[in-house]
Amino acid sequence: MATPAAGPRARTAAWAAAFVLAALVGRATRLEMPPFAFVWPAAGVGILWLLLAPRSRRYRVELPVLAVAAFLVNLVTGAPPALALAFMLANSVNAVVGAAVLQRLSPRSPYALRDTRGLVVLGVAALAGAAASAPVSVAVTLLDDASRTASMAVLWVLRYGTSSGVVMGLVLAWRARLEERRRGEQVPGPRLREAAGVLAVSLAVHAAVFSQRPEYAFAFLVLPAIVLVGWRLGPAWTAAHGALTAAFAVAATMVGRGPFAGLESLPLRTAVVQAFIGVTGLVGLALSIEVRQRHAALRDSQRRGDALERTLQSAVVGNALLHLDPGRRGRVHYANPALRRWWGDEEGRVLQGWSWLDVLDPADRAAFERVLDDLAEGRATAWDGELRHRTLDGEERFCRAAAARLDLPATEGGRAEEPLANLQLVDITERKALEARLVHQALHDQLTGLPNRLLLAERLEQGLASLPRTGRTLALIFFDLDHFKRINDSLGHAAGDEVLSTVAVRLTAGVRPNDTVARIGGDEFVVCCPDIDVAEHVSVVAARLLAAVRRPVTVAGREVEVGISAGITLARPGATAADLLRESDTAMYEAKSAGRGRFEFFTESLFDRARRGLELEGELRRAVAAGQFVLHYQPIVDLASGRVLAAEALVRWEHPSRGLLLPGEWLEVAENCGLMPQLGALLLRDAVRQWPQLAAVHGPEVSVHVNVSASQLRDDGILDTITEALRESGTPAEHVVLELTETQLLTVRESLVANLDSIRDLGVRLAVDDFGTGYSSLTQLTSLPIDEVKIDRRFVAAMGTEPRSRAVVHAVIAMAREMGLPVVAEGVETQETAELLARAGCPAAQGFLWGRPGQVIDLRSAPVPEGASRASR
Repeated sequence: MATPAAGPRARTAAWAAAFVLAALVGRATRLEMPPFAFVWPAAGVGILWLLLAPRSRRYRVELPVLAVAAFLVNLVTGAPPALALAFMLANSVNAVVGAAVLQRLSPRSPYALRDTRGLVVLGVAALAGAAASAPVSVAVTLLDDASRTASMAVLWVLRYGTSSGVVMGLVLAWRARLEERRRGEQVPGPRLREAAGVLAVSLAVHAAVFSQRPEYAFAFLVLPAIVLVGWRLGPAWTAAHGALTAAFAVAATMVGRGPFAGLESLPLRTAVVQAFIGVTGLVGLALSIEVRQRHAALRDSQRRGDALERTLQSAVVGNALLHLDPGRRGRVHYANPALRRWWGDEEGRVLQGWSWLDVLDPADRAAFERVLDDLAEGRATAWDGELRHRTLDGEERFCRAAAARLDLPATEGGRAEEPLANLQLVDITERKALEARLVHQALHDQLTGLPNRLLLAERLEQGLASLPRTGRTLALIFFDLDHFKRINDSLGHAAGDEVLSTVAVRLTAGVRPNDTVARIGGDEFVVCCPDIDVAEHVSVVAARLLAAVRRPVTVAGREVEVGISAGITLARPGATAADLLRESDTAMYEAKSAGRGRFEFFTESLFDRARRGLELEGELRRAVAAGQFVLHYQPIVDLASGRVLAAEALVRWEHPSRGLLLPGEWLEVAENCGLMPQLGALLLRDAVRQWPQLAAVHGPEVSVHVNVSASQLRDDGILDTITEALRESGTPAEHVVLELTETQLLTVRESLVANLDSIRDLGVRLAVDDFGTGYSSLTQLTSLPIDEVKIDRRFVAAMGTEPRSRAVVHAVIAMAREMGLPVVAEGVETQETAELLARAGCPAAQGFLWGRPGQVIDLRSAPVPEGASRASR
């Protein structure tokens, strides 16, 4: 029974046999000097062997077998062992390089010769393999005569390149022909009788040329035969003919016959024969491939022409002949069946004799009447355009129309026939409707149906252009929903879409007919109010719209509160649409900063503030690139012992001119411009890498706390950042704590929960920062993978004076104890507060009482005061 490897083994054996046979043929043509064979067809077989071998076996199995076969066949046929070994190396290099070049330059079809590019690639591959193996000839020649090194190298390249080209051309051309037949393609070729005749003539010419004595140099006589074969028989037979020409040339020359045998120098004789084989083979194959490509292009053209003719024959195009004489101009002389069916008068009883002007839409009648006049008077011979028609049942249809003057021949009596207009119609109503839909989609928001940013800009420019004429101004109101992301995150995007649609309806209902309400992205809406007399008028409009939008929206049976803020700008001379959008956007952000749920007018001071924000954004980007951000650490201590349990990493900006900047001066700008994922990742890496320094000061049990932003949590790369930092620094994962603010918990949805779970799986712990100030529910807290709770500093600082704050702190401590979560109190600045926390059962705290934030090196010289242990007692 055949094993699974029997197929590949048999294939390898077959290639080895072919290689050995080709090598024997080559060895039969060996010369005395140089010590090479006249031709070496095994070079082409070797390239094909590796090219057509499976990739998995190409270098692991096939190449070693090829090398052994090359060595043995040279050794057995009389080559010394050293020379056989050299020829083995040459054959191996030639095969590897030739196959690689062919695969590289023609990756889609390296296994068949189909076009001119393939022929060029084949030649390049053959020469590349020959050139790569040429150093062997140099080495062999050096052993005999160093003065002949260059000539022998050239002869080697010609011999290997020509032999490889002939063999590869033969095999790849026939592979292409067989593949075409297997696919069922019509391969152009001669009839058998013609092919036999052409080959017989060519063989006779070759026999006559190469049987003559050397003094009869008639080698050129084979060129007509080669051209004839290439022109009539196709690439496959032409390649075979090229191999036959090579055989004639080599055999005749070796026995002293033919036009090349008279050359006295054996190397020169060999080189000329190789050149003759290469040139004739290239000319024949190039011609045959070009002829074949032309035939293929002709067949494709004929197929396309036939298809077009069938399409035209089956197409139904409306056609009518209209009178052009003055008394009947425009009347229907003839209408074909397709036109009658289209118009609704299939039998032609109504349309015959009608004026085509009566069929047209009234708006197009005058224009088409002028077209008929021009055709009748000879001012034009043809016209095309679009016309609107009314069918018999009153339906409006758009048509692409073409009209041409038709001059009829005179009658037998010599009387000239009146000219007619040949009118052809193609119904484009559906195309027009599609174009209208596409234009509407391009200029309107798909969710709300409102104009989008593109259409808004167009209407703004129109409104601005009309200001000098009207003497009035134009107002732009920029609306942005407050905390809309919370609706999406808590209720889903479907609920968010419903809220946006409702807002669009309310805004549209609250404006004048000539105002434009547009949605320009996300939760941003813009109202353009032209013809405004004074600013107070737009204030009334803005207040009315804010009140309308603020009404609760019912979504899935529950009421959702909607907040909205607005910014207003008035057009000034020279302003552009982009200016108004930028100014109203700036004013809107001012309204949000002032408390939301209100509107603000744009002023120059707001513009200056926005400009400063842009400048700060640019400085931030440069600071991230320059590494100007550093980490300062604040210790977290055990209230019972005063031991440092952890250190929280707090970011600072070392501004080159303003000094050390706290996050409050730049963090919001960094969040708004999208820098936090990048900056947060850098700081997270630094904090993890600096843990060994903290551990050197406070012991190996110390942990490092790092704040992460909501944008970092949504970044899929945060897990890779943590993993890489842990691996590089050797920091134990259990000594890294990521802090999330309580308000960020509201943004955590299912996908982010998966991120948090993956982070926990690494061993990293998660803490809730500023607990007690956010909007999260206890259900969220229990459902998320939280390891630690940090009480907000505002409650901690007020413990001594406000009973309610003290009650919140006690409640959080008790709740965390029941949930098994460690608690850290933030913002401890006095001994009294530390003692209150210790009595309340709080295990750990941080604050200025134990030191202000400092760099890692500062913590060495700032040990924790003993006050913490006294507080615990």
